Amino acid sequence: METSHSELIQKNATNKDRIITPVMSLVLLLVGVLLAGFSMGRWLAPLAAWIGPVCIMRYTRDYKGWRGYPITAIACILMVVIGFIQIWVGAGWPLPMVISLPIINGILWSLPYFTDRLLSARIGGFASTLVYPLAAATLELLINHVNPVGAWGVTGFTQYGNLPIMQLASVTGMVGITFLMGWFASIANWAWENRNRRSQVLRGLAVFGVIFIAVLIYGFLRMNLSASAETVRVAGIIAEPNDSFIERLQAAGTDKIATRQVVDSHNDAYFDKTVREAQAGARVILWDEMAGLEVASKETALIARAQEVARQNGIYLVAPLGIFPDDSESGQPFQNKLVVIDPTGAVVIEHIKYGGKITEGNRVQGNGILQTVATPFGVLSSVICWDLDYPAVVQQAGLNGTGLMLVPSRDWFEIDPVHSQMVVFRAIENGMTVVRQTDKGLSIAADPYGRVLAQVSFFSATDRTMVAQVPAQHVATIYTAFGRWFEWLCLVGFLGLVARALITHQRAKAN
Repeated sequence: METSHSELIQKNATNKDRIITPVMSLVLLLVGVLLAGFSMGRWLAPLAAWIGPVCIMRYTRDYKGWRGYPITAIACILMVVIGFIQIWVGAGWPLPMVISLPIINGILWSLPYFTDRLLSARIGGFASTLVYPLAAATLELLINHVNPVGAWGVTGFTQYGNLPIMQLASVTGMVGITFLMGWFASIANWAWENRNRRSQVLRGLAVFGVIFIAVLIYGFLRMNLSASAETVRVAGIIAEPNDSFIERLQAAGTDKIATRQVVDSHNDAYFDKTVREAQAGARVILWDEMAGLEVASKETALIARAQEVARQNGIYLVAPLGIFPDDSESGQPFQNKLVVIDPTGAVVIEHIKYGGKITEGNRVQGNGILQTVATPFGVLSSVICWDLDYPAVVQQAGLNGTGLMLVPSRDWFEIDPVHSQMVVFRAIENGMTVVRQTDKGLSIAADPYGRVLAQVSFFSATDRTMVAQVPAQHVATIYTAFGRWFEWLCLVGFLGLVARALITHQRAKAN
């Protein structure tokens, strides 16, 4: 008599009938943690990100109920430490935060495995393969709505560089990639557990294979059938790295005249390079985050100078500003903002940073409303660095027809280049070109299909100016039209499976 999926799972939960030995289960868990850990956060290993969860799930399914969960949770905490601890320490975040984040995130990311262990046996059959991917997708939906640092940790980021798979974000958002990868892990384990039921396994593999191939074909066609578009020359400028500027300020000490000279020479360098790139043919120029520095009483004069430079050179200038209170002891918050100035010298966008405030102390908080300006080459918008890590907010760019998103940024060594690579997914989701100019990181320009048009590494370049010919026309996507529809579908599907498992359990108790 054939063994059912549910019966097989229950047998796996005992040492006597386990398919693999306890030692082998622990080995697989460790292998899975290493593969998953070194494919997320600080690291990039797209293939390892597919295999790691397969191994972790094999361990969790070999234990009944709660027995294997504590070790699974500890393993997921270790996975987070491997992927992210260097980033958090390098950012200089407080020690309690650095300690608590791996614990919190590790426990959260262990929950889909535990949910799979509890529900898949009760559901049984091929439908049981949907428990883990739907649970993982639902978890990411919830985290993305409440996470103060945005979409960090989303599984789909592990697939940077895998362009055909990345195109799925234009349909489902990044949760679609999470679902597909999670389903692969579940399918692999289901096929192993039912390997004696060949015809059933082949049918299940065929279903997954057809969908997976369809995703690849869609990605291939989307990239290769894209219409050609006119381009505009964009230049990103880093005239003086922030670290160098701070060193010069510290050397000036409390001497107000010397401090004033340092600030003026810093701003002069940006205006000089702006003129240079405009004369070289750039029609759009952006600086790195908080490049223009000034006290509040002199903000108007700094902006007026930027307006005059834009007008004289006939350019769109994105000038990111750090505006600090005149009295440093006043306790007033500083502003991390930008202004976009058109070729007539008019300020057409004024945006205050809204993302990542938890990491930046006493800063004015932006409202998260994206502004646009229509230009001869397309609709232009601009946000600052961490702002682009919030998919639900950036979705406005798809709805308002943005074709060119300009992103002044500032990173740190341990977050390079992953933070810049993350923005490529926003480009695909919302059908726009993204240009990110980054102090202490990777400056990158990517089109609406995720193709990198230019990039400059801060740590290896001498002249950190990035110049690129980029399209600025908006490309319609399903994600643009319907937003986060797939996330909510996953939530409904997950709740449906939970209800089915509860009903099955109640019926079993009644009998």
